Amino acid sequence: MGMAKNKLSRSLNFYDILMFGVGGIVGAGIYAIIGQAAGLSGNMLWLSFTIAAIVALLTALSYAEFVSRFPDAGGSFEYIKHGIGEKTALVMSIFMAFTGIIAPAAIAISFAEYLNRLVEIPHWIAIIGIIILMSMFNILGSKQSSYYNTIATIVTLLGLGTVVIFTIPDWSTLELFKMGESGITGVLSGSALIFFSYVGFEDLVKMAEETKNPKKNMPRGVLMSGIIVLIIYVAIAISSLSTFSAIELSEKEGPLAAVIESQWGQIGGIILVVVALFATSKTILSNILGTSRLLYDVARDSEIKWLKKFTTLEGFGQNTPNYAIAAIALTTIAFGLIGDLKIVASISNIFVFSVFGMVNISMVRYRMKYKEQSEKDIFKIPLNYNNIPIPTLLAIASILVLFGFNIYNLYQGNT
Repeated sequence: MGMAKNKLSRSLNFYDILMFGVGGIVGAGIYAIIGQAAGLSGNMLWLSFTIAAIVALLTALSYAEFVSRFPDAGGSFEYIKHGIGEKTALVMSIFMAFTGIIAPAAIAISFAEYLNRLVEIPHWIAIIGIIILMSMFNILGSKQSSYYNTIATIVTLLGLGTVVIFTIPDWSTLELFKMGESGITGVLSGSALIFFSYVGFEDLVKMAEETKNPKKNMPRGVLMSGIIVLIIYVAIAISSLSTFSAIELSEKEGPLAAVIESQWGQIGGIILVVVALFATSKTILSNILGTSRLLYDVARDSEIKWLKKFTTLEGFGQNTPNYAIAAIALTTIAFGLIGDLKIVASISNIFVFSVFGMVNISMVRYRMKYKEQSEKDIFKIPLNYNNIPIPTLLAIASILVLFGFNIYNLYQGNT
C-alpha cells in the first residue's frame, strides 16, 4: 500500500472523544477495585478517589498540551520523543505496550468471571471470545468502535447512576471523615491502587490522528472526561459505603452488584452484572485500540524492516492498522489465560506511573528547550514560572508519592 494511502481516517468528533475518555476511565476498574480500595481507605474512600483523580488531572494537563502540539497516533511515544529523545521514547514504548496488553488481559478474566454468573462457560473460551470480538470492532474502524464504546459507556453510566440514585437516602448515615485502621497511609494506598483506572488518558490521546480538529477537541476531551469521572467516582464511593461498611465492601465479590442487590434483590444484581459486562468489554476495546495505534506509530517511525508490516492500513470502509490490532489481540489472549486482575492492578500501575511521570518530565524538558515557540492555536498549561508549568511539577511530585504507596501495596500484599 502506498504511503499516500497510509493515513488514518479522521472520523471522530468531540462527542466521540468525550465518550472514549469517560468510557476508557469509567471501565472495569471501578467494578473490582472499589472493594479492595475500601479495605485500605475506610470511609474516606471518596478522598482516595479524589486524590487519584487530582494527580491524574495534573498529568492530563500535560497530555492536553502535548496532543494539541502533536496530534499523533503515538501518544506518549511522540511526546517523550519531542521532549527527551527518540531512544528514551522507544524504551518507554515498551512500558506503554505492557500496560496496554496486561491490563485488558486481566480485565478479560474479570469479564469471564462476570459472564459465568449468568452462563456457565469455561473461562478460557470467554477470555478468547471477548478479546477477539473487541478486536473485530477495532478492525471495522474507529467510528464503529466509537459506536460500541458510546453504547457501552451509556449503559455503564446508567448502571452507576442507578447505584447512586437508590443509595442517596442513605448518604446521611455515612461518617465521611472516619478513616480506616491505617489512617492517612490507607487513604494514600487506596489512591495508588485506584490509579489503575486512569490509564484511559493514555489510550484517548492515541486517537488524535482519527479526530476532527484535534488541536481543539482532544485537549477539551482529555480534561472534561477527567472531571466527569471524578464526580462519578466520588458519588459511587459515598453510595457504596452508605450501603456496606468498608470491611464488608472489601469482602464482596462484585461489590457494586452487591450494593444494588441489597436495594433491588437478585434482579438488581443481575442487571449490574450485565452492566459490568459492558464496562469490562469496552475497556478491553479501548486498550486494544490505543495500544495498536502505539505499535502502528512506533513501526512507522522505526527503521526496523519487520516492524513495517504493522503500518499496513486496511479495513471495511476505514483504514485501520489490522496487523497491529491482530498482534496486540493475540498477545493479550496469551496473558489473559494466566492473568489476575487484583495483582495486575498494582503491577500495571508501576508502568502507568512510569509513563505518566515521563510525559510530565518531557513537558518540562520541552518547555525548557522551546521557550520562544509560537503558541497560536495551542492549548497551554496555565500557571507558569519562567515558562515551566507549575502544575506539571506538582504532577511529578505527586506521582512519585503514589508510586511509593503502590510499591507499599505490593510489599504488604494489599492487592
